[in-house]
Amino acid sequence: MAQLRRDYDQFTALDTEVVVVGPEKAEAFTRYWQEHHLPFVGLPDPTHTVLKKYGQEVNLFKFGRQPAQVSVDKTGLVRYVHYGHDPSDIPSNEELLGLLKSMNETSNAL
Repeated sequence: MAQLRRDYDQFTALDTEVVVVGPEKAEAFTRYWQEHHLPFVGLPDPTHTVLKKYGQEVNLFKFGRQPAQVSVDKTGLVRYVHYGHDPSDIPSNEELLGLLKSMNETSNAL
């Protein structure tokens, strides 16, 4: 999340909303967001409803949920998915920002 926080202004400049979904209950999620003053949306998902919808992996041998990044355009179409194989398998902000720029250009061309 520190990675997303670092470049949050660049994400919002691309008309992007960052939403972090996690397995914690609402109380723990709220507390964490308040303690760390995170600027983006946090969505608790203790029943794995969102996880199941987007096919995020849970692997108990790898300490639970594996990272996943999903980019959804303004029409609700999933335009990019990255499923991590371990907790450090996360696309760089540069990669995500480039993808978002490309998505915006494609949307504007239509």
